[in-house]
Amino acid sequence: MKIALIANKGGVGKSTLCLILHEALRQAGGSVAVRDLDNIQGTASKALASFGGTREAPGQKYEHLLIDTPPALASPATAAASTAAETILIPTTPSPADIWEAQKAVEFARRKNPRAKVAVVVNRVRAGTLLTGAIEDSLEGLPLLPVRVAERQGFQHLLLSGWPALDARAVQEALQLRDAVLVLT
Repeated sequence: MKIALIANKGGVGKSTLCLILHEALRQAGGSVAVRDLDNIQGTASKALASFGGTREAPGQKYEHLLIDTPPALASPATAAASTAAETILIPTTPSPADIWEAQKAVEFARRKNPRAKVAVVVNRVRAGTLLTGAIEDSLEGLPLLPVRVAERQGFQHLLLSGWPALDARAVQEALQLRDAVLVLT
């Protein structure tokens, strides 16, 4: 199963979600790897090297291949990842600017790959804020993953240490994200 994570802008947590999914899928015992197409930042590659994660090896087959892309829909790498994927995840934060870009990304994904399952993942959510309270109205009409990912320091620590960096609540949230993605695929 190839799962691409795409966004039209940086800062929405695309690479972080990719790595959370990598670790949560590893916990399920399946073979999983990441193809890091963001050659400028290379966040996923750096994190995988830091905690011993699996970067895609040429010619190797994986049960789950996560494809991290640059923060630009105009990038040829984003187009290639979208075309190759069976599932396309579009991270957004509750910020109106990020939601506007998520709408563009959904349209892009559907144009590039009408066969793919497309879902918006609401990321970096803070409970009790005005933006979080208004998010359902802001995202009306978009294909939403039924899980919200909270803004947690543990998810940032995961980039350095992998799964052991997560506390119990972060583990639970990561597993819920994984399960929602698996149901989608």
